[in-house]
Amino acid sequence: MSILRFLKKKVTLLIIIIMKMKYLFLACGMAALFAACQNENEPKAVSDKPGTSGDYRIIIEGEETDAQTSRSSGTIQFVGGTASGAGLYDGVGRAFVSATPDPGYEINYFYGGPDSEPKKYDNANGGATSFDVPINGQDHLFHVGFKKKTGSLTINAGTGGTVSPNGQVAIQREVPFSIKATPNSGYEFAGWTVNNGSVTIDNANSTSTTATLNSASGTITAQFKQNKVNVYLSVNTRTESNGSGQIDYITYTITSSVQCSLNVSYYFTETTYRDNAQSEKDQWSQTFGSGDEIIRRINEDDGYGNGKRRTSEITKFVIICEGKTIYNGTSIPEDGTYGNYNIIRK
Repeated sequence: MSILRFLKKKVTLLIIIIMKMKYLFLACGMAALFAACQNENEPKAVSDKPGTSGDYRIIIEGEETDAQTSRSSGTIQFVGGTASGAGLYDGVGRAFVSATPDPGYEINYFYGGPDSEPKKYDNANGGATSFDVPINGQDHLFHVGFKKKTGSLTINAGTGGTVSPNGQVAIQREVPFSIKATPNSGYEFAGWTVNNGSVTIDNANSTSTTATLNSASGTITAQFKQNKVNVYLSVNTRTESNGSGQIDYITYTITSSVQCSLNVSYYFTETTYRDNAQSEKDQWSQTFGSGDEIIRRINEDDGYGNGKRRTSEITKFVIICEGKTIYNGTSIPEDGTYGNYNIIRK
């Protein structure tokens, strides 16, 4: 009898435990159902930074990636440029996908779309560099590539020097390109000039600098100027006197670091007197060179009416240096600059 009573108590306890577990499972199931229903009716949280949260992806692929995607902006760095808009998006969101070339580069290709339409957005159709992309519950894949922008730069040298490189060269546009000018002996650099096209020269007054080609082609020239050459003109005079009169002499001498010559033409008039009367008169022209001593004036009288008088005047004064006439006049030149030469009187 006691055994039956014991078994009855155990069965009753087991039934109570089963009933409690039933209610517990029922409560958990109701809670889960409630939570599921509530999540289904609420919108998903979307980050205020595009491309950082959501269930649908914008993927951008390109050549030679240099850096990782920036999670805050969805920007990817490639050789030659960047692409923006990669990341995660909400199914009803929109993505702004763009490609930006670096200086000296341009877009080679830029296209993408969902699997069903892989070239829905294409730079080749109209040259767009950005696209406003409705996600519409689909992943999107974009491809981008950049290439160097090239152009033709012609580099010329003016008289008096050389340039490096010389002539027409193909270079990358919008990127500084090294240029150099070298003056010849006797010349100095006078600056770079832009002849045509859009070219930016970093320092136009420097022999070694950079040129940036901004247009498809351009021409620049290195200018040179001849150094000023000093030409020294010495004018020496002397006088000889005796009992019957005096004679005046003059000598012109020219010196320089370059080859120079001097031609001075005089017109002479000489009269001889006998017994205070003119007996004869001579007139002539004569040309002298550098260092020649010229008898330009004579005044002699023996006191008895016999003597000689000479007068003269310059008819031409010419200085030639390095085969160029730097002065041509009828008087002795004054100190000053004549072309690329400085005449200095001594």
